[in-house]
Amino acid sequence: QTRQVYLRAGIAYVPGRLQPSVIFQQFHDDLEKALELTARALPRMDEDRLTLVLEHLSKGLQAGIASEYSSGPESGESVTADMIDGLAKKHFPLCMRMLHDTLRKDCHLKHQGRLQYGLFLKVIGLPIDEALAFWRRSFSKMADDKFTKEHTYNIKHNYGLVGKMANYPARSCQTILTQNPPSTTDSHGCPYRHYSEDNLRMALQTTMGISGTDLQDVLSSVRSQHYHVACTRVYELTHGLRKGEGIGSGETVTHPNEYAQRSRDLEKSKTQAASAAIGEESMSID
Repeated sequence: QTRQVYLRAGIAYVPGRLQPSVIFQQFHDDLEKALELTARALPRMDEDRLTLVLEHLSKGLQAGIASEYSSGPESGESVTADMIDGLAKKHFPLCMRMLHDTLRKDCHLKHQGRLQYGLFLKVIGLPIDEALAFWRRSFSKMADDKFTKEHTYNIKHNYGLVGKMANYPARSCQTILTQNPPSTTDSHGCPYRHYSEDNLRMALQTTMGISGTDLQDVLSSVRSQHYHVACTRVYELTHGLRKGEGIGSGETVTHPNEYAQRSRDLEKSKTQAASAAIGEESMSID
């Protein structure tokens, strides 16, 4: 019942919705092996120019590829600090939901957690004034002067208002999976990749309301290191969609902001459809 590919004559036929995850993993493995071989060869290289090129390439990869999710939604919709709790429960992927819940419980997030969550909130449409209000309220156990001294500048920096004045993008799934892995005391990262199976099972049950065979289906993808597929399956289960529909047209999740935006768009379309149905019913009664 949990088999996800069709096996025949020693060949596995992989459905289209699973292929991106397979390709990503193969590319990751090939790249990791190639980088290990390069690292071993570097000390024996006398060619300074090649070494400089490799160092430059390494820095470029660590900086990440520019993301389309670097500013608020194209619709121009803005989000207020008071809306975040409701949005988190209905529309946030598990990684952001866990960051939000930790922030609410501890009234604090460590640096990488603030970066991951702060940039995500910026891109869903939280303007700078509301961001300052949100983080100030969230750090409720901290004195005003300490908050201003330690956090106000960094929040403005995320919005490109100070420092390099850069419009920093929100972190993609690939960035979260491969960069800045969390320690046991951190809250950032990808739960499907970085949580133990027991902790992930608990998070899926208590936070996302997933249990039974659906839970086993998600965990099966995680064991196969298909983290994008697991996240996409959770989206389907929490939005009343059939398996294989994905976040739309069979697409898998590749960005937390994409998850949140598709979730909000789906809610709007359902609301509009319901309103239209009510309107047609009232007209028929008249």
